[in-house]
Amino acid sequence: MKAFGPPNEGPLQGLVASRIETYGGRHRASAQSTAGSLYPRGGLVLDPSRRRLQQYVPFVRGSGQSRGLSPMRLRDPEPEKRHGGHVGAGLPHSPKLKEVTKAHELEVRLHTFSMFGMPRLPPEDRRHWEIGEGGDSGLVMEKSWRELVPGHKEMSRELCHQQEALWELLTTELIYVRKLKIMTDLLAAGLLNLQRVGLLTEVSAETLFGNVPSLIRTHRSFWEEVLGPTLEETRASGQPLDPIGLESGFLTFGQRFHPYVQYCLRVKQTMAYAREQQETNPLFHAFVQWCEKHKRSGRQMLCDLLIKPHQRITKYPLLLHAVLKRSPEARAQEALNAMIEAVESFLRHINGQVRQGEEQESLVAAAQRIGPYEVLEPPSDEVEKNLRPFSTLDLTSPMLGVASEHTRQLLLEGPVRVKEGREGKLDVYLFLFSDVLLVTKPQRKVDKAKVIRPPLMLEKLVCQPLRDPRMCFLQGAFSSPSSRGEGGAGIEIK
Repeated sequence: MKAFGPPNEGPLQGLVASRIETYGGRHRASAQSTAGSLYPRGGLVLDPSRRRLQQYVPFVRGSGQSRGLSPMRLRDPEPEKRHGGHVGAGLPHSPKLKEVTKAHELEVRLHTFSMFGMPRLPPEDRRHWEIGEGGDSGLVMEKSWRELVPGHKEMSRELCHQQEALWELLTTELIYVRKLKIMTDLLAAGLLNLQRVGLLTEVSAETLFGNVPSLIRTHRSFWEEVLGPTLEETRASGQPLDPIGLESGFLTFGQRFHPYVQYCLRVKQTMAYAREQQETNPLFHAFVQWCEKHKRSGRQMLCDLLIKPHQRITKYPLLLHAVLKRSPEARAQEALNAMIEAVESFLRHINGQVRQGEEQESLVAAAQRIGPYEVLEPPSDEVEKNLRPFSTLDLTSPMLGVASEHTRQLLLEGPVRVKEGREGKLDVYLFLFSDVLLVTKPQRKVDKAKVIRPPLMLEKLVCQPLRDPRMCFLQGAFSSPSSRGEGGAGIEIK
């Protein structure tokens, strides 16, 4: 076989050599060791002439690396005939042609990744996205626990069921970690490598995958310190897996799995961002499809992967309950109950944080619909200047007299009719919050409701029914940053 260049011109300038250069020169080779012929589609043998491969395919330089079209595309029409210029030409003036060029370049890059593997990230990205401590050599298991316990045939049926439940806890842990690594090693690494050459720069890897690397490190530590030693003890002794050996690790579950708080707080926004990008960004949609069809992904969909951490963290109590159900020993039951309580306590903490975050978002949205209010009509500029500090209404501020974890919530809202005096009636719009009632008037021009009465603090508000079932009488101290006094109002609900 002959190389794609003159034999006396030094190092090989062909496709393999360019790919070796692109992927870090990890396997440097000479022209003699890498010489060979390439066969494109259809079985056509390329003429082993002395022309260089650059004469067959236009090569482009980018980010200090050389890249070229796949040999599988050598028989396709030349890019300049289809797109008005080859990939390395200047940006076309037409946005449509620019999109076509970008799509073609993305296709070339993804094909290169398929042929030669994913390039390693630069050092500044490696520290966050690569999980390099210790490798994955320890994250392996036998096909069944019976391979580790020679006397399994003499064990009771209930003990065998207990071992099956413990084995499910261990095996699902490894399967889950591998699925997390699809996000870092395939999706995130692919996206960051494409961004280094100017593709998909508008997509944020941090928004998509957040602290997934922290989750992987958390589970690797959990395996090495808790689950792995229990498995190794069974491998060494040949005795059944002991659930009591997991107790100390699960009792510190909250501290170990704290990164899940951040992930669960952001998962709803992450899912929405992923859907939006796939619906509005054709290049990102093509990239995700390539990843989902990649052999490393196991046909996992992006949205399915993003929801996996939430599913896994909530599955631990179920796995431990399955072990408890098959553990008749009193000491094992005591340990498992303590483990389950520790996990469920952490899940309650996560749920509380998520609920508080959702309530805060809802409160911010409601506050944006309510404008400032005027305490009274200022007679002069001087009075208006002095009243301005008291005319602010910050609904996002903490409620008085309660713990900080309690967030003000919008409970009810709707139009009512306020009757003031014997004759006067006014159509208003009420907002009932956890601690305050706001009387507002809708403003169509600014799409905000104007507060027309001082806020009515619920703790000092008395509601009395009247003869007319449609009406009630409100009376109390109108405590607010702007005024303190007594007052009442008759409210007729439409």
